[in-house]
Amino acid sequence: MKTLVYGAVAALTLLSTGCTGTFQLMQSVHRWHRNFESRWTDEICYLVACILPIYAAAYTVDTIFLNSVEFWLGSNPISMQTAEATITRLDANTALVQSKATGATYTLRRNADGSFVMTDAEGHAVTAEIQGSLLSMNAGGETRTVLL
Repeated sequence: MKTLVYGAVAALTLLSTGCTGTFQLMQSVHRWHRNFESRWTDEICYLVACILPIYAAAYTVDTIFLNSVEFWLGSNPISMQTAEATITRLDANTALVQSKATGATYTLRRNADGSFVMTDAEGHAVTAEIQGSLLSMNAGGETRTVLL
C-alpha cells in the first residue's frame, strides 16, 4: 500500500511539470458566476461554488491535468471561444468595436435608459447583448462573442 501511494505521488509529480499555464477551467468557472446581472445572485453563486468545492475541483483539474497538457502540447484543451476585437471609447456613451479577425467595425452606443444600440459601418442595426464581461453580437444570423 505504501509503495502504491509513493508511486501515485511520483506520477503526479511528473505530470505536474511546474508549468503555471493559463488556468482556462478556473477562468471559465469565474466568468460563469461573474456574468449575473444581480450582485446578490453573483455572491450566492460564488458561495455555492466555494462550498460545493467547484473552485477546488476546477483548480485541481487545471493544475494536474490541463496545464500539464498545455505545457507538453502547447495548447490548453479548454480554449476560450471568443473573437478578438479592439474596443475604442469615443465618449462616455459611445465605443468603436473593430474585429481583428474580419476587420469589421461597429459603433456601440448606450442609451439614456441603459440599453445599447449597435450599428455596423453602413449604419444598419446589429443586435448586441452585454452579459458581465461578454459582448454578443448578431448580424445577419451570425453570432460573435467578444470578451470585454
